Amino acid sequence: MDKINPDHYRTGGIETIDFIQAKLTQEQFKGFLAGNVIKYLSRFEHKAGEEDLQKARWYLNRMLLKVRPCIYICSPLRGDVERNIQKAIGYSRYVYSQGGIPLAPHVIFTAFLDDNIPEERAAGINMGLELLTKCDEMWVFGDKVSEGMEKEIGRAKELGLKVNRLNSRLEVVDAHAAKA
Repeated sequence: MDKINPDHYRTGGIETIDFIQAKLTQEQFKGFLAGNVIKYLSRFEHKAGEEDLQKARWYLNRMLLKVRPCIYICSPLRGDVERNIQKAIGYSRYVYSQGGIPLAPHVIFTAFLDDNIPEERAAGINMGLELLTKCDEMWVFGDKVSEGMEKEIGRAKELGLKVNRLNSRLEVVDAHAAKA
C-alpha cells in the first residue's frame, strides 16, 4: 500500500488533489500545498518521521511541477539489450507525445557503461535511482518486470512518486502503483 498517496485518494475516478486543484484558484492551490508542506515538516519529529518528510516532499513536488512533468522510463534492459534500448527510445517518444519529458537512464548509460560488467551495471542502476529523485512520475513499460525494474519501482514508491504501469500495447494496466 502506498502510504504517501493511498488508493482511497482516487475514489470516484479522480485524485482528491486534482479535485481540490480544480476547485481553487492557482494562488489558493499554491497556499494549500505550502500549508501541507509546513504541516508535515513541523510534525515529522513528533509523529510519523520519514513518512511525514515524504509527504512534505510530495506536496513540495506538486508546487514545483513544471508545465511538462519529468517522467522516468522504467523498462527492461537485460536480454536483447539493443532491442530493449530501441523499445525504451520508443517509450520515450510516447511519453513526449503525452506531454511529459522522458528520462530513460538505461538508454543514456549504456552509451558509456557495459551492462555485462557487474560493477558498471550496479553504477548504472544507482545513478538511475538518484535521477529518479529528480522526476515527477515513473511510467513502467512492458509485460514483465525485471529485477532492476523492481528496484526502481521500489525507490519510486519510497519517494511517493506516481507510478503508472503500461503493457506492451501502451495500455494502462495500473495507473497508481506498479506491482512486481
